[in-house]
Amino acid sequence: MEAQPNGYVSELENELIEIIKGVVLPEMSGTHEQCIYKVPQIIRKANPQAYTPQTISIGPFHSPRGSISDNNNLHQMEELKQKYLKGFLNRTNICVRDLVSKFQEWENKIRNCYAGLVSFDSKDFLKIIIVDACFIIEHFLRTVSYTNWKGNDPIFLKARLFKDIFNDLILLENQLPFFVLEEIYKFANINLQLPSFISITIKYFQYFNHQNINSEGLHPKHFTDLLRTFFLPSSFDFAQGEMGHAIEHLYSVSQLSEAGLVFEVSESKCLFDLKLDMGVLKMPRFEVHDKTELYMRNILAFEECHFSYQDSAFISQYLIMLDFLINTEKDVSILVDKKIIVNWMSDVNAVATMVNTLCKNVTMPRFNLKYLSLCQKLNGFYENPRNKYKAIFIHEYFDTPWKIASTITAVLLVLFTLIQAVCSIWSLVKS
Repeated sequence: MEAQPNGYVSELENELIEIIKGVVLPEMSGTHEQCIYKVPQIIRKANPQAYTPQTISIGPFHSPRGSISDNNNLHQMEELKQKYLKGFLNRTNICVRDLVSKFQEWENKIRNCYAGLVSFDSKDFLKIIIVDACFIIEHFLRTVSYTNWKGNDPIFLKARLFKDIFNDLILLENQLPFFVLEEIYKFANINLQLPSFISITIKYFQYFNHQNINSEGLHPKHFTDLLRTFFLPSSFDFAQGEMGHAIEHLYSVSQLSEAGLVFEVSESKCLFDLKLDMGVLKMPRFEVHDKTELYMRNILAFEECHFSYQDSAFISQYLIMLDFLINTEKDVSILVDKKIIVNWMSDVNAVATMVNTLCKNVTMPRFNLKYLSLCQKLNGFYENPRNKYKAIFIHEYFDTPWKIASTITAVLLVLFTLIQAVCSIWSLVKS
Protein backbone atom coordinates (compact mmCIF):
# COMPACT_ATOMS: atom_id res chain seq x y z
CA MET A 1 0.00 0.00 0.00
CA GLU A 2 1.39 3.38 -0.92
CA ALA A 3 2.18 5.84 1.87
CA GLN A 4 -0.26 8.73 2.01
CA PRO A 5 1.03 12.29 1.52
CA ASN A 6 2.09 14.19 4.63
CA GLY A 7 -0.84 16.59 4.26
CA TYR A 8 -3.29 13.71 4.69
CA VAL A 9 -1.52 12.52 7.88
CA SER A 10 -1.47 16.02 9.31
CA GLU A 11 -5.17 16.53 8.59
CA LEU A 12 -6.06 13.19 10.23
CA GLU A 13 -3.92 14.08 13.23
CA ASN A 14 -5.76 17.38 13.70
CA GLU A 15 -9.17 15.74 13.41
CA LEU A 16 -8.30 13.11 16.02
CA ILE A 17 -7.04 15.83 18.36
CA GLU A 18 -10.35 17.69 17.98
CA ILE A 19 -12.29 14.49 18.68
CA ILE A 20 -10.30 13.87 21.86
CA LYS A 21 -10.93 17.43 23.05
CA GLY A 22 -14.68 16.82 22.97
CA VAL A 23 -14.56 13.59 24.97
CA VAL A 24 -15.10 13.76 28.72
CA LEU A 25 -13.92 10.63 30.52
CA PRO A 26 -15.92 9.57 33.60
CA GLU A 27 -14.19 9.85 36.96
CA MET A 28 -13.28 6.29 37.89
CA SER A 29 -13.48 7.21 41.56
CA GLY A 30 -17.19 7.92 41.18
CA THR A 31 -18.34 4.96 39.11
CA HIS A 32 -18.94 2.78 42.18
CA GLU A 33 -21.49 5.36 43.39
CA GLN A 34 -23.68 4.94 40.29
CA CYS A 35 -27.11 3.66 41.25
CA ILE A 36 -29.63 5.61 39.11
CA TYR A 37 -29.76 4.46 35.52
CA LYS A 38 -31.49 5.00 32.22
CA VAL A 39 -33.16 1.73 31.36
CA PRO A 40 -31.38 0.02 28.42
CA GLN A 41 -33.34 0.47 25.20
CA ILE A 42 -33.55 -3.27 24.55
CA ILE A 43 -35.47 -3.65 27.83
CA ARG A 44 -37.39 -0.36 27.63
CA LYS A 45 -38.98 -1.13 24.26
CA ALA A 46 -41.06 -3.97 25.77
CA ASN A 47 -43.13 -1.36 27.65
CA PRO A 48 -41.75 2.23 27.54
CA GLN A 49 -44.50 3.65 29.77
CA ALA A 50 -43.48 1.37 32.62
CA TYR A 51 -40.22 3.31 32.96
CA THR A 52 -41.39 6.85 32.13
CA PRO A 53 -42.99 9.24 34.67
CA GLN A 54 -46.52 10.19 33.69
CA THR A 55 -47.32 12.83 36.33
CA ILE A 56 -44.21 14.11 38.09
CA SER A 57 -40.52 14.10 37.22
CA ILE A 58 -37.86 13.60 39.88
CA GLY A 59 -34.19 14.18 39.15
CA PRO A 60 -32.53 15.24 35.90
CA PHE A 61 -33.40 12.40 33.48
CA HIS A 62 -36.99 13.48 32.83
CA SER A 63 -36.92 17.04 34.10
CA PRO A 64 -38.93 19.45 31.91
CA ARG A 65 -36.65 22.29 33.00
CA GLY A 66 -34.80 23.70 30.03
CA SER A 67 -36.21 21.09 27.68
CA ILE A 68 -39.28 20.60 25.52
CA SER A 69 -41.44 17.77 26.80
CA ASP A 70 -44.67 16.56 25.23
CA ASN A 71 -46.03 15.64 28.67
CA ASN A 72 -47.98 18.62 30.01
CA ASN A 73 -48.44 16.92 33.38
CA LEU A 74 -44.71 17.16 34.10
CA HIS A 75 -44.73 20.90 33.34
CA GLN A 76 -47.84 21.53 35.44
CA MET A 77 -46.39 19.72 38.45
CA GLU A 78 -43.39 22.07 38.53
CA GLU A 79 -45.59 24.81 40.02
CA LEU A 80 -46.84 22.41 42.69
CA LYS A 81 -43.26 21.43 43.54
CA GLN A 82 -42.42 25.10 44.12
CA LYS A 83 -45.32 25.42 46.57
CA TYR A 84 -44.03 22.40 48.45
CA LEU A 85 -40.53 23.91 48.48
CA LYS A 86 -41.92 27.03 50.13
CA GLY A 87 -43.91 24.91 52.57
CA PHE A 88 -40.77 22.98 53.50
CA LEU A 89 -38.74 26.15 54.03
CA ASN A 90 -41.51 27.68 56.16
CA ARG A 91 -41.75 24.48 58.20
CA THR A 92 -38.02 24.28 58.89
CA ASN A 93 -36.93 27.94 58.78
CA ILE A 94 -33.90 26.91 56.75
CA CYS A 95 -32.06 29.75 55.08
CA VAL A 96 -32.05 29.33 51.30
CA ARG A 97 -28.38 30.29 51.16
CA ASP A 98 -27.49 27.56 53.66
CA LEU A 99 -29.54 25.04 51.68
CA VAL A 100 -27.78 25.93 48.42
CA SER A 101 -24.41 25.83 50.15
CA LYS A 102 -25.08 22.29 51.41
CA PHE A 103 -26.07 21.05 47.98
CA GLN A 104 -22.98 22.62 46.42
CA GLU A 105 -20.88 20.50 48.78
CA TRP A 106 -22.67 17.36 47.59
CA GLU A 107 -22.91 18.16 43.88
CA ASN A 108 -20.16 15.85 42.63
CA LYS A 109 -21.36 13.00 44.84
CA ILE A 110 -24.92 13.47 43.57
CA ARG A 111 -23.82 13.61 39.93
CA ASN A 112 -21.82 10.41 40.39
CA CYS A 113 -25.02 8.59 41.36
CA TYR A 114 -26.43 9.10 37.85
CA ALA A 115 -25.08 6.67 35.28
CA GLY A 116 -26.57 8.40 32.25
CA LEU A 117 -25.57 11.70 30.69
CA VAL A 118 -26.64 14.69 32.81
CA SER A 119 -26.39 17.69 30.53
CA PHE A 120 -27.46 20.41 33.00
CA ASP A 121 -24.91 22.91 34.22
CA SER A 122 -24.24 23.26 37.94
CA LYS A 123 -26.92 25.90 38.60
CA ASP A 124 -29.74 24.10 36.79
CA PHE A 125 -28.71 20.71 38.12
CA LEU A 126 -28.73 21.86 41.74
CA LYS A 127 -32.03 23.67 41.21
CA ILE A 128 -33.64 20.41 40.04
CA ILE A 129 -32.23 18.41 42.94
CA ILE A 130 -33.12 21.00 45.61
CA VAL A 131 -36.71 21.52 44.45
CA ASP A 132 -37.34 17.79 43.99
CA ALA A 133 -35.73 16.81 47.32
CA CYS A 134 -37.72 19.38 49.28
CA PHE A 135 -40.91 18.35 47.49
CA ILE A 136 -40.44 14.69 48.42
CA ILE A 137 -39.65 15.41 52.07
CA GLU A 138 -42.57 17.82 52.45
CA HIS A 139 -44.92 15.38 50.67
CA PHE A 140 -43.85 12.52 52.96
CA LEU A 141 -44.23 14.68 56.08
CA ARG A 142 -47.74 15.67 55.06
CA THR A 143 -48.58 12.02 54.38
CA VAL A 144 -47.41 11.05 57.87
CA SER A 145 -49.73 13.70 59.38
CA TYR A 146 -52.50 13.07 56.84
CA THR A 147 -55.37 14.03 59.17
CA ASN A 148 -53.94 17.54 59.53
CA TRP A 149 -53.59 18.03 55.78
CA LYS A 150 -56.36 16.04 54.11
CA GLY A 151 -58.58 19.10 53.62
CA ASN A 152 -55.82 21.46 52.46
CA ASP A 153 -53.17 19.55 50.58
CA PRO A 154 -53.69 19.65 46.78
CA ILE A 155 -52.45 16.08 46.39
CA PHE A 156 -54.73 14.64 49.08
CA LEU A 157 -57.72 16.41 47.58
CA LYS A 158 -57.36 14.20 44.49
CA ALA A 159 -56.98 10.51 45.31
CA ARG A 160 -55.94 9.74 41.75
CA LEU A 161 -53.15 12.33 41.89
CA PHE A 162 -51.69 10.79 45.04
CA LYS A 163 -51.72 7.34 43.40
CA ASP A 164 -50.08 8.66 40.22
CA ILE A 165 -47.30 10.39 42.19
CA PHE A 166 -46.81 7.24 44.27
CA ASN A 167 -46.33 5.21 41.08
CA ASP A 168 -43.90 7.73 39.56
CA LEU A 169 -41.74 7.73 42.70
CA ILE A 170 -41.04 4.02 42.13
CA LEU A 171 -39.48 4.41 38.68
CA LEU A 172 -35.73 3.80 38.35
CA GLU A 173 -35.12 6.77 36.05
CA ASN A 174 -37.12 9.04 38.36
CA GLN A 175 -34.98 8.89 41.49
CA LEU A 176 -32.87 11.02 43.80
CA PRO A 177 -30.03 9.47 45.80
CA PHE A 178 -31.48 8.57 49.18
CA PHE A 179 -28.59 10.09 51.09
CA VAL A 180 -29.62 13.55 49.79
CA LEU A 181 -33.07 13.22 51.34
CA GLU A 182 -31.69 11.90 54.62
CA GLU A 183 -29.06 14.62 54.91
CA ILE A 184 -31.51 17.45 54.23
CA TYR A 185 -33.92 15.91 56.71
CA LYS A 186 -31.17 15.88 59.34
CA PHE A 187 -29.96 19.34 58.37
CA ALA A 188 -33.46 20.70 58.98
CA ASN A 189 -33.48 19.05 62.44
CA ILE A 190 -36.84 17.48 61.68
CA ASN A 191 -35.65 14.22 63.20
CA LEU A 192 -35.78 15.88 66.61
CA GLN A 193 -39.59 15.92 66.53
CA LEU A 194 -40.39 13.07 64.11
CA PRO A 195 -39.02 9.59 63.30
CA SER A 196 -36.01 9.16 61.02
CA PHE A 197 -36.54 9.79 57.32
CA ILE A 198 -36.01 6.10 56.51
CA SER A 199 -38.83 5.24 58.95
CA ILE A 200 -41.13 7.76 57.29
CA THR A 201 -40.18 6.41 53.85
CA ILE A 202 -40.92 2.82 54.90
CA LYS A 203 -44.31 3.96 56.16
CA TYR A 204 -45.01 5.74 52.86
CA PHE A 205 -44.24 2.58 50.88
CA GLN A 206 -45.74 0.21 53.47
CA TYR A 207 -47.99 -1.34 50.83
CA PHE A 208 -44.97 -3.26 49.50
CA ASN A 209 -43.53 -4.12 52.92
CA HIS A 210 -45.17 -7.53 53.35
CA GLN A 211 -42.36 -8.75 55.62
CA ASN A 212 -42.64 -5.70 57.91
CA ILE A 213 -38.98 -4.83 57.50
CA ASN A 214 -37.96 -2.05 59.88
CA SER A 215 -35.47 0.76 59.45
CA GLU A 216 -32.67 -0.78 61.51
CA GLY A 217 -29.52 -1.09 59.41
CA LEU A 218 -31.39 -0.15 56.25
CA HIS A 219 -29.51 2.08 53.78
CA PRO A 220 -31.30 2.07 50.40
CA LYS A 221 -29.71 3.82 47.46
CA HIS A 222 -33.11 5.18 46.38
CA PHE A 223 -36.81 4.25 46.44
CA THR A 224 -36.53 1.56 43.73
CA ASP A 225 -33.79 -0.09 45.76
CA LEU A 226 -35.97 0.11 48.88
CA LEU A 227 -38.80 -1.73 47.11
CA ARG A 228 -36.35 -4.43 46.07
CA THR A 229 -35.21 -4.71 49.69
CA PHE A 230 -38.79 -5.33 50.80
CA PHE A 231 -38.81 -8.53 48.72
CA LEU A 232 -35.46 -9.90 49.90
CA PRO A 233 -35.51 -12.76 52.43
CA SER A 234 -35.18 -11.49 55.98
CA SER A 235 -32.75 -14.27 56.92
CA PHE A 236 -30.50 -13.50 53.91
CA ASP A 237 -29.31 -17.11 53.80
CA PHE A 238 -30.66 -17.13 50.24
CA ALA A 239 -28.79 -13.94 49.37
CA GLN A 240 -25.52 -15.18 50.83
CA GLY A 241 -25.68 -18.66 49.35
CA GLU A 242 -23.39 -19.91 46.62
CA MET A 243 -24.22 -19.17 43.00
CA GLY A 244 -24.48 -21.77 40.27
CA HIS A 245 -25.29 -21.61 36.58
CA ALA A 246 -28.47 -20.41 34.87
CA ILE A 247 -31.46 -22.72 34.53
CA GLU A 248 -32.34 -23.87 31.04
CA HIS A 249 -35.64 -25.67 31.54
CA LEU A 250 -38.41 -26.18 34.06
CA TYR A 251 -41.74 -27.91 33.52
CA SER A 252 -44.89 -25.83 33.76
CA VAL A 253 -47.42 -25.79 36.59
CA SER A 254 -49.97 -27.77 34.57
CA GLN A 255 -47.39 -30.40 33.56
CA LEU A 256 -46.20 -30.81 37.15
CA SER A 257 -49.78 -30.88 38.40
CA GLU A 258 -50.72 -33.61 35.91
CA ALA A 259 -47.70 -35.59 37.13
CA GLY A 260 -49.12 -35.48 40.64
CA LEU A 261 -47.30 -32.50 42.17
CA VAL A 262 -49.46 -30.67 44.71
CA PHE A 263 -49.32 -26.87 44.90
CA GLU A 264 -50.03 -25.17 48.22
CA VAL A 265 -49.90 -21.57 49.36
CA SER A 266 -47.17 -20.91 51.91
CA GLU A 267 -47.59 -18.79 55.02
CA SER A 268 -44.23 -17.15 54.32
CA LYS A 269 -44.32 -13.46 53.35
CA CYS A 270 -41.13 -13.72 51.28
CA LEU A 271 -41.71 -14.45 47.57
CA PHE A 272 -38.42 -16.34 47.36
CA ASP A 273 -39.42 -18.89 49.98
CA LEU A 274 -40.30 -21.81 47.67
CA LYS A 275 -40.19 -25.22 49.35
CA LEU A 276 -40.64 -28.71 47.89
CA ASP A 277 -41.37 -31.58 50.27
CA MET A 278 -42.93 -34.99 49.65
CA GLY A 279 -44.50 -34.01 46.33
CA VAL A 280 -45.85 -30.69 47.64
CA LEU A 281 -44.54 -27.33 46.37
CA LYS A 282 -45.31 -24.48 48.76
CA MET A 283 -45.24 -21.01 47.25
CA PRO A 284 -45.90 -17.67 49.01
CA ARG A 285 -48.90 -15.64 47.91
CA PHE A 286 -48.26 -13.29 44.99
CA GLU A 287 -50.77 -10.48 44.48
CA VAL A 288 -51.06 -9.34 40.86
CA HIS A 289 -52.75 -6.06 39.95
CA ASP A 290 -52.55 -3.42 37.24
CA LYS A 291 -49.34 -1.87 38.64
CA THR A 292 -47.46 -5.10 39.38
CA GLU A 293 -45.75 -4.94 36.00
CA LEU A 294 -44.62 -1.36 36.65
CA TYR A 295 -42.78 -1.95 39.92
CA MET A 296 -41.45 -5.37 38.95
CA ARG A 297 -40.05 -4.03 35.67
CA ASN A 298 -38.23 -1.21 37.43
CA ILE A 299 -36.74 -3.49 40.07
CA LEU A 300 -35.64 -5.86 37.30
CA ALA A 301 -34.08 -2.96 35.39
CA PHE A 302 -32.21 -1.87 38.54
CA GLU A 303 -30.83 -5.38 39.02
CA GLU A 304 -29.88 -5.56 35.34
CA CYS A 305 -27.96 -2.28 35.46
CA HIS A 306 -26.49 -2.31 38.95
CA PHE A 307 -25.26 -5.77 39.84
CA SER A 308 -22.20 -7.16 38.10
CA TYR A 309 -22.52 -10.68 36.69
CA GLN A 310 -26.12 -10.74 37.93
CA ASP A 311 -25.04 -12.64 41.07
CA SER A 312 -27.41 -10.55 43.18
CA ALA A 313 -30.33 -10.46 40.75
CA PHE A 314 -32.68 -12.14 43.21
CA ILE A 315 -35.91 -10.71 41.82
CA SER A 316 -34.81 -11.77 38.33
CA GLN A 317 -34.24 -15.33 39.53
CA TYR A 318 -37.71 -15.60 41.04
CA LEU A 319 -39.48 -14.08 38.03
CA ILE A 320 -37.56 -16.25 35.54
CA MET A 321 -38.59 -19.33 37.51
CA LEU A 322 -42.18 -18.05 37.50
CA ASP A 323 -41.89 -17.53 33.73
CA PHE A 324 -40.93 -21.19 33.31
CA LEU A 325 -43.77 -22.34 35.56
CA ILE A 326 -46.41 -20.21 33.84
CA ASN A 327 -46.91 -20.64 30.11
CA THR A 328 -50.67 -20.56 29.63
CA GLU A 329 -53.93 -19.49 31.24
CA LYS A 330 -54.26 -23.01 32.62
CA ASP A 331 -51.06 -22.60 34.66
CA VAL A 332 -52.33 -19.32 36.11
CA SER A 333 -55.76 -20.83 36.86
CA ILE A 334 -54.18 -23.64 38.88
CA LEU A 335 -52.18 -21.17 40.99
CA VAL A 336 -55.24 -18.93 41.41
CA ASP A 337 -57.34 -21.92 42.52
CA LYS A 338 -54.65 -22.75 45.08
CA LYS A 339 -54.67 -19.08 46.23
CA ILE A 340 -50.96 -18.76 45.39
CA ILE A 341 -51.73 -16.02 42.88
CA VAL A 342 -54.30 -13.42 43.92
CA ASN A 343 -55.49 -12.03 40.61
CA TRP A 344 -56.83 -8.48 40.85
CA MET A 345 -56.66 -8.15 37.07
CA SER A 346 -59.59 -10.59 36.64
CA ASP A 347 -58.19 -11.81 33.28
CA VAL A 348 -55.96 -14.87 33.76
CA ASN A 349 -54.56 -14.45 30.26
CA ALA A 350 -53.33 -10.96 31.21
CA VAL A 351 -51.42 -12.47 34.14
CA ALA A 352 -49.81 -15.12 31.92
CA THR A 353 -48.84 -12.48 29.34
CA MET A 354 -47.36 -10.20 32.00
CA VAL A 355 -45.26 -12.96 33.58
CA ASN A 356 -44.05 -14.17 30.16
CA THR A 357 -42.92 -10.68 29.06
CA LEU A 358 -41.43 -9.30 32.29
CA CYS A 359 -38.01 -10.86 31.78
CA LYS A 360 -37.86 -10.37 28.03
CA ASN A 361 -34.34 -9.27 27.03
CA VAL A 362 -33.19 -9.38 30.67
CA THR A 363 -29.81 -11.05 31.14
CA MET A 364 -30.21 -14.58 32.46
CA PRO A 365 -28.71 -14.49 35.98
CA ARG A 366 -26.69 -17.14 37.70
CA PHE A 367 -29.01 -18.95 40.07
CA ASN A 368 -28.64 -19.52 43.76
CA LEU A 369 -27.87 -23.18 44.49
CA LYS A 370 -31.11 -23.51 46.46
CA TYR A 371 -33.11 -22.57 43.39
CA LEU A 372 -31.03 -24.79 41.13
CA SER A 373 -31.61 -27.72 43.47
CA LEU A 374 -35.35 -26.96 43.55
CA CYS A 375 -35.55 -26.86 39.73
CA GLN A 376 -33.67 -30.16 39.45
CA LYS A 377 -36.03 -31.80 41.94
CA LEU A 378 -39.13 -30.48 40.13
CA ASN A 379 -37.83 -31.71 36.77
CA GLY A 380 -36.86 -35.01 38.36
CA PHE A 381 -40.36 -35.38 39.84
CA TYR A 382 -41.95 -34.94 36.41
CA GLU A 383 -39.43 -37.17 34.63
CA ASN A 384 -39.95 -40.03 37.08
CA PRO A 385 -41.43 -42.67 34.70
CA ARG A 386 -44.49 -43.30 36.89
CA ASN A 387 -45.28 -39.59 37.21
CA LYS A 388 -44.43 -38.86 33.58
CA TYR A 389 -46.76 -41.53 32.16
CA LYS A 390 -49.44 -40.42 34.58
CA ALA A 391 -49.04 -36.84 33.26
CA ILE A 392 -49.12 -38.03 29.63
CA PHE A 393 -52.24 -40.08 30.33
CA ILE A 394 -54.01 -37.15 32.00
CA HIS A 395 -52.90 -34.79 29.22
CA GLU A 396 -54.10 -37.13 26.48
CA TYR A 397 -57.42 -38.16 28.00
CA PHE A 398 -58.42 -35.72 30.75
CA ASP A 399 -56.88 -32.38 29.71
CA THR A 400 -60.12 -30.65 28.66
CA PRO A 401 -63.84 -31.14 29.34
CA TRP A 402 -64.23 -32.53 25.80
CA LYS A 403 -61.44 -35.04 26.35
CA ILE A 404 -62.94 -36.05 29.69
CA ALA A 405 -66.38 -36.52 28.11
CA SER A 406 -64.91 -38.46 25.18
CA THR A 407 -62.84 -40.67 27.49
CA ILE A 408 -65.80 -41.41 29.75
CA THR A 409 -67.99 -42.13 26.71
CA ALA A 410 -65.36 -44.48 25.28
CA VAL A 411 -64.93 -46.27 28.62
CA LEU A 412 -68.68 -46.66 29.02
CA LEU A 413 -68.95 -47.90 25.43
CA VAL A 414 -66.26 -50.52 26.06
CA LEU A 415 -67.87 -51.43 29.37
CA PHE A 416 -71.34 -51.82 27.82
CA THR A 417 -69.84 -53.83 24.93
CA LEU A 418 -68.08 -56.06 27.43
CA ILE A 419 -71.26 -56.52 29.46
CA GLN A 420 -73.21 -57.33 26.28
CA ALA A 421 -70.56 -59.87 25.26
CA VAL A 422 -70.59 -61.47 28.72
CA CYS A 423 -74.39 -61.63 28.66
CA SER A 424 -74.33 -63.21 25.19
CA ILE A 425 -71.79 -65.82 26.27
CA TRP A 426 -73.75 -66.51 29.43
CA SER A 427 -76.95 -67.01 27.41
CA LEU A 428 -75.17 -69.50 25.12
CA VAL A 429 -73.69 -71.41 28.04
CA LYS A 430 -77.02 -71.50 29.83
CA SER A 431 -78.91 -72.73 26.76
